[in-house]
Amino acid sequence: MTGKAGNVISKSEQACPRWFFCRKMKIHNYPGFFVDIEGLDGSGASTQVALVSQKMKEMGIQPFATKEPTNGPVGELIRKILKGGHKNISPVSLRLLFAADGGFHLDQEIIPRLKKGRMVITDRYAWSSVAFGSVDLSKEWLFELNKDFILPDLTFFIEVEPDVCLERLVEEKKGVALFRKKEELMHTWDTYRWLAEKYWWAQITMVDGEKPEEEVAEAILARLKVHPKFKKMLK
Repeated sequence: MTGKAGNVISKSEQACPRWFFCRKMKIHNYPGFFVDIEGLDGSGASTQVALVSQKMKEMGIQPFATKEPTNGPVGELIRKILKGGHKNISPVSLRLLFAADGGFHLDQEIIPRLKKGRMVITDRYAWSSVAFGSVDLSKEWLFELNKDFILPDLTFFIEVEPDVCLERLVEEKKGVALFRKKEELMHTWDTYRWLAEKYWWAQITMVDGEKPEEEVAEAILARLKVHPKFKKMLK
């Protein structure tokens, strides 16, 4: 049996339910602690990155908070596209841009800090490329596109129902093309939940994002506190 890229897949790997994804993203060996916070548009993931980062500082840990798209050249282009600029960009082209920005993110921001033993908290990462990209493209192709990325030590999916997210987006005046947006949110929601169930071993934690912001942050903190890398940072 061979994988999509032509790699030979052993029988032992075929028997393992995680063989496909194991070959796509890499478990890192850097001393730092890599945390990813994911969620739908309107889920409050960005708010949680800020709150959790502040709580880390109060505990004496100085995390590096970052995001995707980045503020790099490709990230800025992606933002322009998402805001309606550069019409007629295909889903494939957009995901290739996200992958390029993700590579920039790793090389320039994430890995250098992990090598120094820092805690990195990102507002979205490669999981979002699969979740959002699967609206138009196959998960297998998206996994292959992100195969050289490293796995976070912990990932949190801020779980907020699509209808609630949509209401928040409308309130924030981000409700352009609402019918299409609702379809996208529903599909992305389903994919995030599928990822969390199928790849449970990848340390994906579902967090109820419809609770008050502080309670959500405390739920994330409770999971962080039991991780060996977090305990080591407190010493």
